[in-house]
Order: sequence, then structure tokens, then C-alpha cells
Amino acid sequence: MKKLMVLIVSLAAVASLTACGSSHCKECDKEVYKDGYCEYHYAINVAQDVVGDAADDLLNSLMGG
Repeated sequence: MKKLMVLIVSLAAVASLTACGSSHCKECDKEVYKDGYCEYHYAINVAQDVVGDAADDLLNSLMGG
């Protein structure tokens, strides 16, 4: 029973540490703006998503999908 309690406390501690995250960007050391990115990397990530979605839509329309 004592081992089980130690295991539960350890798992709770690990879960709380990983849930807090970091205050730095995933790509650099700047402060987090949104979704784990600084303003610069967030803008790049959003732009890549928009271009990727547009390319997929174009390909689907050309292929009849």
C-alpha cells in the first residue's frame, strides 16, 4: 500500500511538472506568444498552415477531389 501511494504521488508530481510547460518559444528563447511560439515563429507557423491548406485545396480541385 505504501509503494502504491509513493507511485501515485510521483506520477502526480511528474504530471504537474509537464503540464506547466515553459515560458519560452519552442523554436527560440523568446517569450511565448501563442501555442508555444513567440510572435515571429507563430506568424511563420500560421503562414505555413495557410499556404499548405491553399495548396491542398488547389490540388484537390485539379484532381477532382
